[in-house]
Amino acid sequence: MNKKDDALDLESRKEIFDIISDKPGTYMREIQKKLEMPTGQLEYHLRYLEDNNLIAWESISNKKRYFVDDEVSYPDRKMLSILRQDIPRKVLLILLEEGEKNFGTLHEYFDVSKSTLSFHLKKLVKLKLIEGIKKGRKKYFVCVEPKKVAQVLITYQDSFVDKAVDNFVDVWMEMKR
Repeated sequence: MNKKDDALDLESRKEIFDIISDKPGTYMREIQKKLEMPTGQLEYHLRYLEDNNLIAWESISNKKRYFVDDEVSYPDRKMLSILRQDIPRKVLLILLEEGEKNFGTLHEYFDVSKSTLSFHLKKLVKLKLIEGIKKGRKKYFVCVEPKKVAQVLITYQDSFVDKAVDNFVDVWMEMKR
């Protein structure tokens, strides 16, 4: 038996590992809800899997998001972490599908306050996923690396339960033909 098999010998640990493998970038509360496992017990198993180099994590917006260590490349982890969040994912999908948008136009797509949208836009700018371009008195937002974002969405499409991701992937793949 190898180290991975030993670490996954316990059924609850195997279930945690499988959830992370099926949905890379998931966070602890999602795993906890799915397994109905006490926090302390889940933290113990996550730490055990980390210590045995089976999983890794990225922290974005004060949430640890977990990945199977050898299944998701390091650069994809940060992008997946942000794409797991509804508002940033939707902003990126809008910019990918429709091109540049100013703040007011983007806000029409969301049922959130302007400050909430602004918070997420600033986060996306800080992570260099979007940039703001000044045109006259308005700032327009564009996706910095559309091909990279699209590739991550395509690669991990099955792990999203968002129909918008499925629709985007279908359109993107059609354009590639």
